[in-house]
Amino acid sequence: DRSHVDTSQVIKCIELVMEKNHAKLTRLFKTGSLKTVADELLEAGIITRDVQTNPTSDTIINCFLSGFVFKDELEEIEEYCTKFFNAFYEIRGPYVDAANKMKKSIQE
Repeated sequence: DRSHVDTSQVIKCIELVMEKNHAKLTRLFKTGSLKTVADELLEAGIITRDVQTNPTSDTIINCFLSGFVFKDELEEIEEYCTKFFNAFYEIRGPYVDAANKMKKSIQE
């Protein structure tokens, strides 16, 4: 029953997945244009314009995670994660694999 899901636990799970994949994401962001990643994530509403203007792996990841602060309904959390993963799908290449892997880890 989705109405009884503890959203704080869902967010903790997402934070753990991001923490576990931090080094891999940092490496991935270095394989291409960090600007492209930042542009896609800004368009998706994941990062701020300041982060997009001067992106780093850490600021992108931290901005994504800070987006959960005011999300307390499962539907909001799922929608936000979908936007994040869809931005990765738009970039294509190894970003698709990264999105699929993180999405699977979160769903488990």
